[in-house]
Amino acid sequence: MAPRVLAPGDPVVFVDRRRRSYYAELAPGGTTNARGKLLAHDDAIGATDGSIVRSPGRVAFHVFLATYSEHVLNMKRHAQIVYPKDAALIALWADLHPGATVVEGGFGSGALTMAILRAIGGGGRLTTYELHAEPAGRAFKNVAALLGETPNHTVRIADIYAGIEEREVDRVILDVPEPWEVIPHAIGALRSGGLLAAYVPTALQVHRLALALTYSRWFPAVDSYESIVRPWHVTARSVRPEQRIIGHTGFVVVGRKAARELVWVPGSRSEAPDPPADVVEPDESNG
Repeated sequence: MAPRVLAPGDPVVFVDRRRRSYYAELAPGGTTNARGKLLAHDDAIGATDGSIVRSPGRVAFHVFLATYSEHVLNMKRHAQIVYPKDAALIALWADLHPGATVVEGGFGSGALTMAILRAIGGGGRLTTYELHAEPAGRAFKNVAALLGETPNHTVRIADIYAGIEEREVDRVILDVPEPWEVIPHAIGALRSGGLLAAYVPTALQVHRLALALTYSRWFPAVDSYESIVRPWHVTARSVRPEQRIIGHTGFVVVGRKAARELVWVPGSRSEAPDPPADVVEPDESNG
């Protein structure tokens, strides 16, 4: 494969000799201020990914195409993002794979959307439900900056709490405040064996969602996860953990849909008790 050549609009990082990085989206005539050293974007545009550019004082910086993580943590956003470590957790435990058909609830600033699109590849299909059209515009720009054109991605300006039009999808991925409200619609949308994964910030939401999935009688296995990442500092003279860790940002709850409704709640030894009052029947209006 030919080396990647940097172009206008590309998200990049300029890295100095102390491994400090400075994020920018390349623009003709633009500059990036790296601790008082101005780096001309025109010197990076047309250069090979990983090339050296220099400030007017001849200080050298490597310029790299930004990774997913670098782009997501630095891009313009109007809403809290799904952090890269949690997007990775969702991609793993939701078993996203090339060619998968996915419904996503919540566009946000596009962080999770990008992770899904990268995982399913050009042969997959993603439909995102977003309630408001205006913030979707910013998310589209963020996605396009990293991934370019994504013809396999459709955005519906619609309320996912009100229903899901798609049927026989492989995955339903949710980043919405009340994911348990989507469960009846997800049951109707998912194929047998399909997976639902939701990102929630609090333990109370984990509890409510896990119980709602279980008491729906369609998800025999429900799992909940949290990831905590600790970077390490490595030099010639020392190896030690960084003083700052990436602690709690959110939980991921995953359930897998059975081929038919269960006659008992998983884990119970007797007939299933009545579900909580806020758990409603599956939505079968469209199927």
